[in-house]
Amino acid sequence: MIQKAEVIVEHFRRHALPELAGQAKAMVVTASREHAIRTHQAIMKYISDNGYTDVTCLVAFSGEISIDGQVYTEPGINGFAETELPRQFDGGLYNVLVVAEKYQTGFDQPKLVAMYVDRRLNGLQAVQTLARLNRIYPGKNRTYILDFRNTVEEIQAAFKPYYNVTQLEDISDPNQVYNLEARLKAFGVLDAAEIDRFVTRFLQASKRADERPVLEGIVRQAVTRFNENLNDDDQEEFRQVLASFLRFYSFIAQVVDLGDTDLEKLHLYGTWLKRILPTRQAPQGGDVTDDMLEMAAFRLQKESEEQDASLGKDDNQALSPIDRFGANPYTEEESKTLTEIITSFNARHGTEFSEEDYIRFEAVNNDILDDDIWAEMLRNNDPRDVRPRFDAEFMRRAIQAFQRDNAMRNAFMQDQEARNMLMGLMFQRAVRGAGRAT
Repeated sequence: MIQKAEVIVEHFRRHALPELAGQAKAMVVTASREHAIRTHQAIMKYISDNGYTDVTCLVAFSGEISIDGQVYTEPGINGFAETELPRQFDGGLYNVLVVAEKYQTGFDQPKLVAMYVDRRLNGLQAVQTLARLNRIYPGKNRTYILDFRNTVEEIQAAFKPYYNVTQLEDISDPNQVYNLEARLKAFGVLDAAEIDRFVTRFLQASKRADERPVLEGIVRQAVTRFNENLNDDDQEEFRQVLASFLRFYSFIAQVVDLGDTDLEKLHLYGTWLKRILPTRQAPQGGDVTDDMLEMAAFRLQKESEEQDASLGKDDNQALSPIDRFGANPYTEEESKTLTEIITSFNARHGTEFSEEDYIRFEAVNNDILDDDIWAEMLRNNDPRDVRPRFDAEFMRRAIQAFQRDNAMRNAFMQDQEARNMLMGLMFQRAVRGAGRAT
């Protein structure tokens, strides 16, 4: 719940809130009244803990409900009558509304720009719920949906009776690019001022060949930190994360307007950095080539420069996602195994870890699959031969990934039985993921 609150608030602040000159609204759709109340509490706590003043949350549900011995009502939480909620939410004070079986149909709030779905949706219910975003408002050019519960196929099936063509092929989670960006920054190699200086010089240069020494000199400052501050394992991890960021951003920028110039700057700068970084095969790094000097920053353009990318009514082709990020859904058996691991661990240690906590280990698996050597090893060898090496590699990366999270690191290290079960599950998914990548 805490992690979902963080995702919702940070996504809303970074993407949706700037829309409509700061008047944008968001709806969080939950599965029950208790779920709505706990989600509202988690969001309000996250807002308070981070000192945010630009996000304020309301909750909507019917009747009263007792949770942990305390009775809750919508007016009691919000501080005004239920009939006042539409007017209050339309004003400038509140911009996030958590709902439970309320306001999902017939609610006309044209400033609604983002929706966060944390419940199962089926048939007409899915269409009516998501259609809350369809209301027209001046300056409203895009909307955002983050769905924690439903698959593409389920939403596609729900809309099919009401639309002549629906071509969603699979899932690619745009937010993964921000996870990769954060991981890159954590290494202490990148410097924001250097990136800005590089991009400014690159875009303003009339003759980029003349700027080559200056541009390369800026990037080599990061190479120096890479060589001096990172050990061999960290250097290898940095190279892999950088490669993942560049590949995933290049893909996602084709289908989603992230509206984030910082990401585009990092992509442009990172392309040079990746080429220049030393590797085991090229200890001195690569050279700057003419193709690097002629790269275009396609998305760093003024808003007034309109681009016509219209399609004819019969033009349609589904884009295949990068399936290392979010498109390797858990099978029913895998979900059951994960639940058993969490339940068993919590029972033995008196903890309250959730599925969301343990899903974070999926990022470790993604890192391993993103390593071409590991992907090929998993794809082409007998699993019985690969498993011991995979376990050692997974443990090394997991410990490093959770070095700032004592609770998760201790949970992973102190219970060998749970650890072996988890690594068995992750190995099974890694083998399947490597196979899907072929």
